[in-house]
Amino acid sequence: MRTYPECYGCVLQQAQSEMDLMGVDFDTQVTAVKKMLCILSEAEGSETPPYLSNRIHTVLRDIPGYSNPYAEVKRKSNQIAFEFLDKLRDLAKQGSDLLEQGLKISAAGNIVDVLNAREFHLWEEVENVIRQDLLGGGLENFKKMLSESSYLLYLADNAGETVFDKVFIETLDLPVIYAVKGGPILNDATLDDASAAGIDQVAEIVETGSNAPGTILKLCSREFQDIFNDAPLVLAKGQANFETIEIPGEKVFYLLRAKCPLIARVIESPHGSLVLKQNFPIE
Repeated sequence: MRTYPECYGCVLQQAQSEMDLMGVDFDTQVTAVKKMLCILSEAEGSETPPYLSNRIHTVLRDIPGYSNPYAEVKRKSNQIAFEFLDKLRDLAKQGSDLLEQGLKISAAGNIVDVLNAREFHLWEEVENVIRQDLLGGGLENFKKMLSESSYLLYLADNAGETVFDKVFIETLDLPVIYAVKGGPILNDATLDDASAAGIDQVAEIVETGSNAPGTILKLCSREFQDIFNDAPLVLAKGQANFETIEIPGEKVFYLLRAKCPLIARVIESPHGSLVLKQNFPIE
C-alpha cells in the first residue's frame, strides 16, 4: 500500500511515543525529530507506511541507550492475554462455523495492541468484537485452499495477540509455520514473544530475518524469502502485513481488524471491523 498524506504524521507520532517511552531528553528528541522530518520530506509516496517507519527507526536506533523500549509492554500484553486463555478456548468451540470463529478470535487479538488494555475491560471488548461478522469476502476461498494445502504459513503481528493466534492454531488440523520478526520493532512479536505464548507447542516458529514492521520481503533473509515463496497458503496477520505484502497470485490472505480509518477506507470495510481478504489488489 502506498503512503497516504495522513501516514506521515502517524509515523512521526509513533516515533514520538517511542521516545517518550524510552525517556529521551528534550534536546535529543528535537535533534531526532529534525532528522526524521528530513527523511519524511524526501520519502517517495510509493513507499509503504511500514517501510517509511523502518527508515524512521534508523534515527531511533542511533539514540544512545536504545535497546528494546517495548519489552515491558510486550511482557504485560502476553500476561494479560494469558489470563483469558481458557475463555478463548471455550469461545473457539462456539458458533456455527468453527473455522470462522477461530479466525475472528485471532483477529480480535489485535485489541491487545493497546497499552492500557485493562482500562477498557479487555474480555468484554473481545466478546463484543467476536459478535461481528467476518468481512472481506475471503472466507470461502480460504476454507477451500486450507483443505487443499499441506501446511499454512502464518505471519504474526503483535505480542499478546500471539496467545489468540495459539488458540486458533489449536483448532487447525494441518501443520503451521509461524513467522516472527528477526529483531525488536515496536510491539511486534519476536521469537521470545512467540515462545512465551507457547506457539512452539502448536507450530514451527521461524524468523523473517528482518526487524522492519510488516513483512517487507526484500528486507527479509533469503531463507525466509524461500519459505514464503514455497508456502502453499499464507495468512498475513495485522494491518502492517496488509500494507507491505504485494505479490501476484491467490495464496495470501490478510486477516486484520481495521483499526486505522485509512486502512478501513482502502479495504472498503467499516472502521473497527474484522476482515479476511484474499490478496487484495493494493494501489
